[in-house]
Amino acid sequence: MQPLEAIIRRNFSEELINELAEKSGFIKRTRKLSASHFVNTLMFSCSNQASTSLPDIAADLGQQFSVTISKEGIHKKFNAQAVVFLKELIKSHMSEQLVLQPDTELKKHFTAINIKDSSKFSLPSTYDGAYPGFGNFSKTNGLMNIQYEYDIMSGNWKTLELTTIQRNDQLDSKQNTESIRQGELYIRDLGYITPTYLNAIIQKGAGFLNRLPAQAMVCTLDKKQIDWCSIDRKFNKIQASALDMEVLIYQNNSIACRLVVERVSDEVYKKRLKQAEHSAKKHGVGVTQKHKIRCRYNTFIININSQILPAEKIRRCYYLRWQIELVFKTWKSFFEISKLKKVKRERFECQLLAKLLWVLLNWRLFQCCNHHVQRQHPAHGVSVLKFFKRCIAFSLTLRLVLLRRWPLRSWLKQIFLPLIENTACEAPTGKNTNYQILNSLFTLS
Repeated sequence: MQPLEAIIRRNFSEELINELAEKSGFIKRTRKLSASHFVNTLMFSCSNQASTSLPDIAADLGQQFSVTISKEGIHKKFNAQAVVFLKELIKSHMSEQLVLQPDTELKKHFTAINIKDSSKFSLPSTYDGAYPGFGNFSKTNGLMNIQYEYDIMSGNWKTLELTTIQRNDQLDSKQNTESIRQGELYIRDLGYITPTYLNAIIQKGAGFLNRLPAQAMVCTLDKKQIDWCSIDRKFNKIQASALDMEVLIYQNNSIACRLVVERVSDEVYKKRLKQAEHSAKKHGVGVTQKHKIRCRYNTFIININSQILPAEKIRRCYYLRWQIELVFKTWKSFFEISKLKKVKRERFECQLLAKLLWVLLNWRLFQCCNHHVQRQHPAHGVSVLKFFKRCIAFSLTLRLVLLRRWPLRSWLKQIFLPLIENTACEAPTGKNTNYQILNSLFTLS
């Protein structure tokens, strides 16, 4: 618990909070409502933003800190400087990496395995066009877009940004190539994949594992275009489980990598074909023979050699990306970050950022639990869904720890540990957990 204690002590200290508040312009002179009181009250609001009123916030400040302030006074506190302050506070927290993971065989190959995705939800108003919608999806009300990335090996957060839908995943990947680090593996969905992104990873000595974009031309190393009909015939002839070949992708500015093609079950194929036909019918077109063949296969691109990641482990490794969907599910289902009412933009942003800061604090506890379990059983771990469902129950007492009213170690023993019993991650029938997948990658030859 020592690293966790140190992080809580530093990141929730009056000194750091006041420094960031003054730097952002949120606090300009001594006020009865301090920056730390403001943060604490917003973090530990028990209900979602739609159910939290200004009088509720005022009542909490009075009860916890003996601060008397009107709802008009609180309303004024929600300003552009407050948004900047909370963003800087989250950035400061994320820069403090919990170093818990022991050295493993996997770390000899990758210093991190980063997964990234975005989560969107509708807003109650357009906020003067600050968060526009698109197409038929929330065109009137607008959309919030959260870009999030974390390292699945250590659990440390890498990116957390509130953006507009105009900055889509593809644009995000182009604008954030400077964050790529040597020796790290990046797993993202198709929306992020561009030649700019893939070239940046290669140039920086990092690794990528992605599905093959449908629009990307694929050629052999002697620049002969891959014919999917011939690949299909080859599978049928040799009854292979997978094909692993060196290829060039994209016609201009070609990128050399491995293409791993894996045949899917008949059940999966029929489901994909049905979806393709439904989509084609909506657009008044048919499904081409080429597309029907591609529906039979999983196709992955990777720039890591087969001695480190052989073809038979590619799909399981790629499926680690789905863990980020569980994270988003906890944010929306348990913490209700998408349940909103129409308030001024700065208040909405402050309350959302404070809730995400609360999530990050509890994620630190999640990391420590995982470290404790995996130190004894490397293939085991804590369920994201089970843990974060439980953490709502200890939120009020965790607040006392931050306020220095309850020693962390005592709280862990009396409140935290009994509540998180039976939160082990369990695999669906016939599948592996993400911990089992990672453990199987420890033994790469």
